Amino acid sequence: GGVWAQTSAKKDKLNELLTELNAEGVDTGARGMETLDEAASAQEKLDLEFADGLKMVVKCVDDGMKNNYADEASKDNANSATSLLGEEASLAAKDATKQMFQLLESASSLEEWEKPKFEATMQEAIRILSTALPSDPNLKKPEAGLLDTSHPFCYVREFVENSEESSGPGGDVSSGGDTGTVDDEEMERQLRMLDGVVSQAFSSSVDLYRTLLLRATAQTLLENWDTITTVTSGDIDRAAVAKTAIQPQRSTVNAKEVQKLFGCYSSESSQEWVQSWWNLIDADGDGLIDEEELTTVVDFAIKPVHLALTDMVNMSLEVCPLRTAALGSNETNDWFLGGENISDIHASSESSDPSSSESSAIKKLSWRDRRRELKARKALTKTFAATLERHFRDQVEVPHRLRCIYAWAEKSHQDNKLDSILVDASDEWGAASSIVGSKRFVELEPKISYAEFRKEQESHFPHLDHIGEEVAMSFKEDLWVSQGKGRQNRELRNQCFFFLLGVGLIDVVIGVL
Repeated sequence: GGVWAQTSAKKDKLNELLTELNAEGVDTGARGMETLDEAASAQEKLDLEFADGLKMVVKCVDDGMKNNYADEASKDNANSATSLLGEEASLAAKDATKQMFQLLESASSLEEWEKPKFEATMQEAIRILSTALPSDPNLKKPEAGLLDTSHPFCYVREFVENSEESSGPGGDVSSGGDTGTVDDEEMERQLRMLDGVVSQAFSSSVDLYRTLLLRATAQTLLENWDTITTVTSGDIDRAAVAKTAIQPQRSTVNAKEVQKLFGCYSSESSQEWVQSWWNLIDADGDGLIDEEELTTVVDFAIKPVHLALTDMVNMSLEVCPLRTAALGSNETNDWFLGGENISDIHASSESSDPSSSESSAIKKLSWRDRRRELKARKALTKTFAATLERHFRDQVEVPHRLRCIYAWAEKSHQDNKLDSILVDASDEWGAASSIVGSKRFVELEPKISYAEFRKEQESHFPHLDHIGEEVAMSFKEDLWVSQGKGRQNRELRNQCFFFLLGVGLIDVVIGVL
């Protein structure tokens, strides 16, 4: 074992922002970093709520939870049109997933897949899953002001944990609009209806995110055939000592292991994802892999989450604007769907046709509001892309952690020692062997089993047990830092302005005298 000590420039900056709030008299002890939410402006809080909503969805999937969140809401709203919210998208996702597993089952009649069969199966799996998902938002020009209340991703900002202060899963939304004419009984009914809307949307969002994960897994497999089938130099040297012929590239992959991998991403937790990749990379089935293969396993476990989250963020921005101004409202305390009266939400959800004008519409915006919306969208997507690029690589320091885990693990293979072997290189060098020598000594590192890796990983790399939640939380931290720097810069500009103004006035007075 060992000791892990990590430093983070982002954590230091967040602590600096908390210190500034403390100096202003804000109590940061109770909520910690979450206190930075209170320092954000009303429009900035929309971005933070968006990150919180993403975190709720991916946390449910990372933990392998069963998707039963909408059951109670469906019972309460069985006779209401709100029970249909997101149902069409959810059913399409489930149907596409079922078709994909039928494809894998039929293709698994062969125990091993060669490259043409493997690529054809993955391409067909991507095509099937894509039929249940919207087209890639990056392929079309972004539209400011588009609101689709029939899509579950429209309600991402309302996916928050229940609290004593909130009146439901979506929080206290009664502050938006004029509700003075609605009596208490009607308000309670409307809030129950809204709770049902948010619960059903959350359930549908989880189904869509799992479908995105499955498609991303197929893309990852399709793009990495060479990496998956490459035989490590250590295995080649061991085969040479055993006088066994082995090719540097395997010609097939195990079909059953590929099918199990998709099964884990469809219903299991992050821990099972890693173990499934482990079994796929371990071609000889002895449960042991090299350090090089260990890095490959972890990279492959993380990549589908990055791809799926990117798709989810882009789709969310396509169905709900980032700023209330893009919905024709400039009120800072408006609900994110435009600050309308809660009763208007019911009116917009009564239509079961997702393409109807009530559920999907584009507001006519002034050039200023359109520019503000597109600028906010560009900044958010840029921040999210930077989070994906930097979090695991730079902030978590995955390569360093994996090196430490491998070094600290008590490996039973080779008694956790280097194995020095003599390899005959006459066949490798051919005629040149008479010059460079026909034999060479090679030091082989011991292999590691999943149980040995897991023992160290739980202590020194717990991030791998909730990959998506890690990304979503890091995204929120990046938003805190960006917003905090903005506040600091505005304060600095104000101080500079008043300083220069004071110096100028003094110069004028001196000149007059």
